[in-house]
Amino acid sequence: MENRLRHSLEHGEFIVSCELIPGRGALEAGQIRELEEGVKIWQTGRVHALSITDNPGGNPALLADCFARELLDRNITPLVHFSCKDRNRNQCQSQLYALQHQGIEYLLVMSGDYPVSGWKGRPRPVFDLDPVQLLQLAGSMNEGQSYQDIRGVVKDQPANFLTGAVVNPFKWTEAETITQYLKLKKKLYAGAGFIVSQVGFDARKMEELIWYLRDQHLDVPVIANIFILTPGIAKLMRQGEIPGCFISDSLMETIKREAREGDKGRRARINRAAKMLALARKLGYAGVHIGGFGLSAEILEEILDRADEFQDQWQTLAKELNFGKEQGFYLYEPDLASGLNASCPAPQTEQRRERAIQKGYGLSRFFHYWVLTLDKRFGVLLAKSMVRRERKKSKNRPHGLEHLSKTALYGCIDCGDCGLEPCAYSCPMAKCPKCQRNGPCGGSSEGWCEVYPEERYCIYFKAYYRLKKHGEVCALEEYISPPNNWDHFSTSSWSNYTHRRDNTAGREFLASPVEACGQPDEPHSRLGEHGQTNTAPGENTASSETKVSP
Repeated sequence: MENRLRHSLEHGEFIVSCELIPGRGALEAGQIRELEEGVKIWQTGRVHALSITDNPGGNPALLADCFARELLDRNITPLVHFSCKDRNRNQCQSQLYALQHQGIEYLLVMSGDYPVSGWKGRPRPVFDLDPVQLLQLAGSMNEGQSYQDIRGVVKDQPANFLTGAVVNPFKWTEAETITQYLKLKKKLYAGAGFIVSQVGFDARKMEELIWYLRDQHLDVPVIANIFILTPGIAKLMRQGEIPGCFISDSLMETIKREAREGDKGRRARINRAAKMLALARKLGYAGVHIGGFGLSAEILEEILDRADEFQDQWQTLAKELNFGKEQGFYLYEPDLASGLNASCPAPQTEQRRERAIQKGYGLSRFFHYWVLTLDKRFGVLLAKSMVRRERKKSKNRPHGLEHLSKTALYGCIDCGDCGLEPCAYSCPMAKCPKCQRNGPCGGSSEGWCEVYPEERYCIYFKAYYRLKKHGEVCALEEYISPPNNWDHFSTSSWSNYTHRRDNTAGREFLASPVEACGQPDEPHSRLGEHGQTNTAPGENTASSETKVSP
């Protein structure tokens, strides 16, 4: 098969992908209809790939690989969603082997929706790897992994995966916005070849993502998520039933009003999708990912045709598509004339010092500095003590006092490969349902964890404000933490740390960590009213229709 998607991304052709959603069951009529509709969409000649979801909503569904194989047999390019929630790292690699064997090259890597249903109850979530680590795994397979067996050192045949990652720019607190972008940088460092944004309906946030990448000198194709929003789905998003998706009061009222029209709002939602596509093209996105329940070839053609009609109206579209959160945080000040962003960064002044966020952090910092800094006097004493204890009773010796104290303070599960320090002393294994060691997932809302809303803060929301208090937010982007090594389970994390067996020895430092909103070397630009380029310094004061032959 011609590598159409790879070629288009590399040569700047505007990408269009459409989403297929396998459901439950193997031979049901709904599965067949979804696949047949995907074929019809491809036959329009206007898309570069069909993407296939992976157990969306945390419910079991037909494996994405199955649809991908069916599409490949029809000479259609599949883009497989590959989530971390249901597989340990061995199963991830096994599935990557299977995809490589079948000739499936395009993957969209993500954390995935937290599992909510399964046979006889909720299944156990896995999250053995996070998206950053999964991108690294795919990258190592592209290089050809080597391993030892009875034949000696064997090297796998290199794969040819092109992996993408997801980012959610539609966040409305300072902490959630900046930590999303810091994790994005890790994903790019780990090998993501393109980025797809989360579902959102705010023009300023769409532009914010593009500007952030330019300011950070990160040259990567970004694909805008265009979702055909029906009243039913809008209501679910509004209620938080679809994590990471925000529906503002004004957008909800607009959708309710549209639903009272004679066509139940069909034309209005198709127009909205077309306007977002036209805007994304003008803002510099590399393409669009079109999704939504009931997507058909007919609807796709309508969206693409109307987008061409709206293309010259993009400046008025920016004001029309501002469905952000009132008083929500943006990286840049507003530009009232355009409805988008001004070139100057917004102040980052928010502080959160309440007990629920800062509790125990001062004590943890103090202990880490004086006892766990190995060139300090007490650190040297601790290292010597751990050597003596292991010499007498081995690595698997009892360590009850250590575990008891960490359980009382952090809810420790005794993994032995402690990730407290990178998360500013909120345990990613015990306090993050998705065990994210390299940054937040996209599902939090107003700082609350996706799984425990109004009960538990996201650990990275807390980490941001803890570190900001000490001017150390850049610590969140300094390195990539390796996955938990379960060889160390139920062993002393202090001993593993002082013997350099834990994650601290395997951290991969980013080449040039930059502050969250570092000063750009070049000004922003936006197409002016008469086609000229308007430029302004991005100084920081804070720490056409696409035709493709089927």
